[in-house]
Amino acid sequence: MVAVIALAMVGLIKRATMYGKGVPLVGLANIAEGTHDGCLTKYSDGAIASRFLLVKAGTDADHIALSGATDTPYGVCTDEAAAAEEEVNVNLLACNKQTQKVTNDATGAIAFGDFLVPAANGKVKKIAAGAGNYYVVGMALQAAAADGDIFEMAPIGAWKTQ
Repeated sequence: MVAVIALAMVGLIKRATMYGKGVPLVGLANIAEGTHDGCLTKYSDGAIASRFLLVKAGTDADHIALSGATDTPYGVCTDEAAAAEEEVNVNLLACNKQTQKVTNDATGAIAFGDFLVPAANGKVKKIAAGAGNYYVVGMALQAAAADGDIFEMAPIGAWKTQ
């Protein structure tokens, strides 16, 4: 035990003497408050059968549920959950530093550049032509045609068309 303490002291002294020679000190803290880097860990309100589905606020601030066609989604769940109360990752729309994979609902073919809106069960579809109120969640960066096709989009914070 004394040897371990002595070794730690030698390391601290060596590090302290290196500080003035251009070697930066690293300050570490293990606290869970502050901002997030584009993703959150949440609990699922129910089973989530596949990855890359849109989610909305759940029963409380710590839970998520699959987004429906008329809901306001705030992220994409990148995990599966066998049942309720499982921890899942949620990539926030318009806050993540990367493109996002999503799942097609196959109501129509999706082409590069199409604007995407929520569909049933957390999936996405191409925005309908004509007037309507939709929450646009992204722009397709790849084509998709079949139900369950996973493709890439550039996420947009869900904004409602009028």
